[in-house]
Amino acid sequence: MILPKIGMRNIKTTLSVFLCLLLFDLISRENSIYACVAAVICMQNTIVDSLEKGVSRVLGTIVGGLVGIFVLFVVSEVFVVSEEMMIFIIPLGIILLIEICVMIDQKQAVVISCVVYLSILISKNRDGGYVLYTVNRVLDTSVGIIIALLVNKYVVMPERLRNFINSSKNNQDEIIIDVIEDENHIKTEDMDLNEPIKQTDETDLNEKLNNQKNEKN
Repeated sequence: MILPKIGMRNIKTTLSVFLCLLLFDLISRENSIYACVAAVICMQNTIVDSLEKGVSRVLGTIVGGLVGIFVLFVVSEVFVVSEEMMIFIIPLGIILLIEICVMIDQKQAVVISCVVYLSILISKNRDGGYVLYTVNRVLDTSVGIIIALLVNKYVVMPERLRNFINSSKNNQDEIIIDVIEDENHIKTEDMDLNEPIKQTDETDLNEKLNNQKNEKN
């Protein structure tokens, strides 16, 4: 069984998650999952894509946080809403989020904004009040995005490894070309071998037809 090769995006994503976990452990901060999820979502194949989508997702994080604060304010301060009613209210916030992202031309921010929004609304433990909790979730998510951007920018494949991979790929291409050429050569030889047999069969058939004509005459 041939195992698939591990690409640089795979390595960078893994490293980003590791750095998120390490940073949160060093500063004794909880809820590293939000940073890790953001790092996974934000990692792209190139630094340009990662930077563009990173900025978009930071905006999405802020939008998700603001909508989360708004909904929590409404259900906590304006109306007293039961937990059962929240089942219907939370999905309505998703509609609002998506519409806002489309209006500000940030469709790429939809996923991360929904992640932030849901993490705020679904959580049962909001230490320090819903405003402080929302700010913390936005910060956690932003940390993950920033770490992913930095990893994607500064972690590059070593030149020796890059040359080895390119060389291996070229060798594989050459092997494939040789195999195809060999198959074509074999097919050509088979056709050449079958041609005399075909000609012989046609000659025998013509002789039989001539013999039948002679017998009738």
